[in-house]
Amino acid sequence: MVTMLACQAPETKTTVVAASEDIEGGTYVSLDEKTAKVKQLIESYLKNDSTAAHEIYADTLKAIDGFANNVDSLNRVKVSPGGRAAFIANDRFTHTMFSDISMSLNKGDLKTFIGNNGQVATGYWGLWTGKGKYTNQETKVPLHMILWWEGDKVVTIYRIFDPATLTAEVAASQTK
Repeated sequence: MVTMLACQAPETKTTVVAASEDIEGGTYVSLDEKTAKVKQLIESYLKNDSTAAHEIYADTLKAIDGFANNVDSLNRVKVSPGGRAAFIANDRFTHTMFSDISMSLNKGDLKTFIGNNGQVATGYWGLWTGKGKYTNQETKVPLHMILWWEGDKVVTIYRIFDPATLTAEVAASQTK
């Protein structure tokens, strides 16, 4: 009976593509220097310390926040103005709005991708949590980031998160 079922099962074919042909492919690692640097960035952010950010982000950092309606007329997510300085200032601003900020750093939350085309990016898939200083509300926000590298500097950071709790906290801060 087993033999008959095996013979009747549909055949599955797998196509093997050489890495040199798959320009969108590549490999990922989690114990490399770049992954360690992004972990350092996160740990520094949690302490409201921007030293690592100044060292790792390029002066001309392009920050792209992928949330609702932050797109231009060509349907591209907008780059936030101000480069590294503005990005760091905005990150530090979250500490004026929230206390007890944490970000998950579980196994699998950070990986660096090395593309067959030479691109290198570190990805973060985790959870940002904090307690609003004005609303007193605890919030948990899934946060996804891709940090694109050129050499030893992050030149672009793309983040996807729901800014609703941040917006609400800013609004509450204006009424107090």
